[in-house]
Amino acid sequence: MSAPEFDSAYAKLDRAREHQTALAEIWNEYLELSPFDFSLIDDGPKRWVLRATQSEPLPERMSVIFGEWLFNLRSALDSLIWATAVHMSRSDPPPKESALQYPIYDTEEQWTRNLYRLKPLADHQRDMLYAMQPFNTEIPDANFLGWINRLARIDRHRRMTIATARVAELNPVVEASRNDPPALEWGELQFQDGYCDLIRLTVQHGDGPIPKVNPRAGIDPEIAEWGDSPWWSRKRFSDRLHVMELFVRAEVAVYEYDCTGRTREFNPTTEEFRQESDRRRASSTRAPIARPSRSDVTWSKATGRKASTVSKFLGEDFPSHGPGEVEPR
Repeated sequence: MSAPEFDSAYAKLDRAREHQTALAEIWNEYLELSPFDFSLIDDGPKRWVLRATQSEPLPERMSVIFGEWLFNLRSALDSLIWATAVHMSRSDPPPKESALQYPIYDTEEQWTRNLYRLKPLADHQRDMLYAMQPFNTEIPDANFLGWINRLARIDRHRRMTIATARVAELNPVVEASRNDPPALEWGELQFQDGYCDLIRLTVQHGDGPIPKVNPRAGIDPEIAEWGDSPWWSRKRFSDRLHVMELFVRAEVAVYEYDCTGRTREFNPTTEEFRQESDRRRASSTRAPIARPSRSDVTWSKATGRKASTVSKFLGEDFPSHGPGEVEPR
């Protein structure tokens, strides 16, 4: 039986997966408008630019849904810390629960300053969290947590992220004079202000026909702030969403196993981790988790009776409930 404390984290991850589906549906509807076109622009003597243009902006709800996807990932991480604190303190709610949050920091100084937020956790759990921090990553730009937190903060505290498009695949074929082949320069891949300059062609003599280009391009959705990342921009947008959600799901599962010896759905842990975790749990004596009891009903003072009608008793003025009687049990 799975630990109910982790239910919130998994429910939020399931909702994030629904948002992924919604984003794909919005993009596919947008593509039905045929919003993209390509043209060869004269850029001066003996030079042309292959430009992709965007006739329709992406619908605003793309950014709204993406923000909700971010919220659920970030919230699932906070929920796993709360659930872990419940298990380690053996108290529901855990002590000082308002201070708890999943740590994501760009500097060690920030980590140290906020350690009090992890007080109910065990030392080895704090060590695990420390190892995951963006400041501890060999390539900070590749860190999952850093980007979840960065994008979520933009969406929560500033504005919606900017939904745009990116040329995810580009294999152009150029038809030009054999005697004056063009030099090719690569440009940008992310759309800004409704267009994207992909390649530039320059010939030496310019006495032949104007080159022709088949772009052979595939276009994906993009979030402008995320597309600025050198590491993440190399990955397809749909792949990014999938691996981000899978990463957070694995993180939840790791702490669920560490607390309970079980996970749901899949187990991303190593054999070595499981053995260490099992030894820790076996060597400790854990009391049952103290949970809040249901509070007694506080009844109001008795009120006087008021005349009514058969029609009201039958519920004829309450169509959402329909006619009927409630009998004592």
